[in-house]
Amino acid sequence: MWDQDKLMGGAAIPNGKITADVLWEDVHGLIRSGANYTLEVVDSGENAKIKIPVNKAKKGNAVVVFRVDGQIYWSWHIWVTDDPSNGSAYKSYSELKRQRTDGVIEAIPDSDWGWMDRNLGAVSASITANDWNRNGGLLYQWGRKDPLPPLVYRGNDFYEVSGSVGRVRHRGAKNFNGATSFDNLRKFVLLSNATIANNLRLAVRNPLSLIYVNKDDNSGIAYYNNNANLMVNWFGRMPGLSDSKLPELNLWSDNSQGRVNTNYNADDAGAPYRNKSSYDPCPNGWRIPSVLVANLASGSYVDDIRVDYSPFGVRTNTPKNVFESNNYHIIKPTDSGVPSFMTNFKLYPNFGFDLSNAGGQNMGIFPGTGGVSILAHQGQYTDQHQVALWTATMPKFFDATPAVSARSLFMIPDKLQADVPDPNQPNVKGRYWYFPLASSNTSDANACRCIKDPLYLVNDYNFPTEYMVSEPNYMEGLNNPNTYQVVKNTAAFTVDVPVSKAFSVQSQLLNNKDILNAANFNNLKANVLWTTNTGLINNVAVINPSPGSLSAISSSKISVTINPNQSGNAVVTLHNGSISNPVYWSWHIWVTDTAVGSYNYTTELPVSSVTNYVNYIPKGDNVFETEFMDRNLGATDAFPVVANPLTPTAAELAKIKASTGLHYQWGRKDPFPVLQYADDRASYSVYLGSAAANGTLNYTTLSNAAYNDMSGNYIVPYNTYTNSANANVSTTDKVSDKIAKVLSYSVKNPLVFMIPSTYAPYNSTTPVYTNGTDWLANEPNLAPDRWGRGGKNRHSILVLRAGEFRILQGLRRADRILDLHPGIKKIRW
Repeated sequence: MWDQDKLMGGAAIPNGKITADVLWEDVHGLIRSGANYTLEVVDSGENAKIKIPVNKAKKGNAVVVFRVDGQIYWSWHIWVTDDPSNGSAYKSYSELKRQRTDGVIEAIPDSDWGWMDRNLGAVSASITANDWNRNGGLLYQWGRKDPLPPLVYRGNDFYEVSGSVGRVRHRGAKNFNGATSFDNLRKFVLLSNATIANNLRLAVRNPLSLIYVNKDDNSGIAYYNNNANLMVNWFGRMPGLSDSKLPELNLWSDNSQGRVNTNYNADDAGAPYRNKSSYDPCPNGWRIPSVLVANLASGSYVDDIRVDYSPFGVRTNTPKNVFESNNYHIIKPTDSGVPSFMTNFKLYPNFGFDLSNAGGQNMGIFPGTGGVSILAHQGQYTDQHQVALWTATMPKFFDATPAVSARSLFMIPDKLQADVPDPNQPNVKGRYWYFPLASSNTSDANACRCIKDPLYLVNDYNFPTEYMVSEPNYMEGLNNPNTYQVVKNTAAFTVDVPVSKAFSVQSQLLNNKDILNAANFNNLKANVLWTTNTGLINNVAVINPSPGSLSAISSSKISVTINPNQSGNAVVTLHNGSISNPVYWSWHIWVTDTAVGSYNYTTELPVSSVTNYVNYIPKGDNVFETEFMDRNLGATDAFPVVANPLTPTAAELAKIKASTGLHYQWGRKDPFPVLQYADDRASYSVYLGSAAANGTLNYTTLSNAAYNDMSGNYIVPYNTYTNSANANVSTTDKVSDKIAKVLSYSVKNPLVFMIPSTYAPYNSTTPVYTNGTDWLANEPNLAPDRWGRGGKNRHSILVLRAGEFRILQGLRRADRILDLHPGIKKIRW
């Protein structure tokens, strides 16, 4: 690219020290990089490859860079997600064509056409299921290959990216200790220096920077002809090419190659797909879809391009101006009076669109993406409910007007607007719009959705990801629960706890790969760390204590024998060699007096007459349904219905006492005994177990006073448990390593109450912006998904039956490495 590309070439990569690193990752520890986020480079010169070990227990995005003498010369997006290839096969226009290398133009077979089921960079394809808050994907300035993270999840949760670039956060974050604002990475190029070659090289060297062109006096954004409607493209100008012909640069391989067609709405005017661009951001075998003509409007400046020429268009050849003047773009509350091609347009107010049966066709699911425009909202990411997806097409007028925009899909599900979509339902409000031929400035940052590349095989430019032999990768039991709840019985019975989770979590999340060595699981032992009832457990032992291989661990279990007619709580632990050796993992055994029930709560019932707006309600954003346990976690009974609250009976008082439950530090999986009853505040003790070789148990008493002794062994401050004798946290550790070290300490010490050594200062100016103080770190907001946030909470307090939060369903050459397989990837440049 640096040597031969027609746009940025002519400046070969110099000789020098070759290195590679993770520039940024949006999930700490997604890439198993070395110190300072370094990656291994094998071979040299044009045969050099980067080895990228991926943590398969996580999903997310990263950008890895190739450097010479510290300077970035190329970068790749690593996208770790579920298989996204099962999208729709929708064609807005049935006669799509492709052009082979020999010039032959032919129809695209159905087998060579299809959509991804999610946006580029998204880890979910759903609006309502797991990871719904990470379904928007990443953002791209039009024509650039590298993604830009929004730094805000759905639900308005800020997050950071970290890597060799440092730690980067959204400007709206309230804590910048050790981090910088995304805004500080922006690059503003003076107009006189803004050539396509300069700006493309600048983009390659700064993959995480938005690029804009400023006036030469640096007083603000530059405009062509000083016309405020003609913002200069981020890539600037091309010497020898007029500004009206900039679409011919064809950065994302538009079908029309940026050239207009005089008979643009004819059935045979649709241009064929041609070879994918070197700047296309999609993975190998995928590409950005194109509008079939590059015309922006008629000779009289009316944008009358037919709707089905947009890859996101419904199946009608209605011109865009007619489509909008007839208000077809307004999605109505019902299908009454709408044309057939606009029926069954479903939307989730403020969340996204379900077009899986729009006009009888499966167009896909489209969560909101949001976007960035330097000219709106002070240039920050916003409007995450809106859908904005680029096409490859940069259109132009017939005349010499500078070209400044690219076609996109733009949809609004904004329930907060006061529009009345249907006068027949005046109380149903909101702005619900669909624009398949919208246009946005190329300097804006929008999301992308890829289509199958219909040419990469027939035109022979298939560059599949190369996978290398990796170290053992153990995932068995990762989703298993941490708490096992059963009801007491008149006969003794056994609870079997699979131990595989200990090995998957230790190796995948706690950076303890050594645990997978056979010497570390050749003599597994179990113990009862503590219990509320010495009569609860009769025996604890490991079935298959010496598995001969990793695969055999799945047959190893802790067998916990529960005595008849006993209830209470206990924590059992797994060790190797001796119960005095470090704890590998622990599980809560919860034996109740009565079966655990549940209660369902729905915030509000939707308006049944509004069939196209899923769960439309007049006030809130959405309907939420939550299923709650009927008792606190660890309570042996539910709080009773007391006949006379002033004089509860002895039986009612006993149930009240039994309903207290256990305590938890936020984000930790293991319970703490309360050591005090809720009804009379009387203290109680718990009992520390010691299992003999035959599984029988001896206990010593741990009293309330002994546990709460600040100079004792059970309440430990941060500066102690992170010192070199314990978690060994260093100021130079990567964020993921700091998290893993402290989590490892918490796993080894399930009964230790971990407290901060210092507390965040009170923000007297804006009290609600006072930072939190955490046991995990001496800074706030690390690992906010410890107990789940929109997805599975598998790494923390999983119980046999837990309350579930969900949105109520309706009444009715690749610059992108897509990781779907275990192992280590390598990239060749």
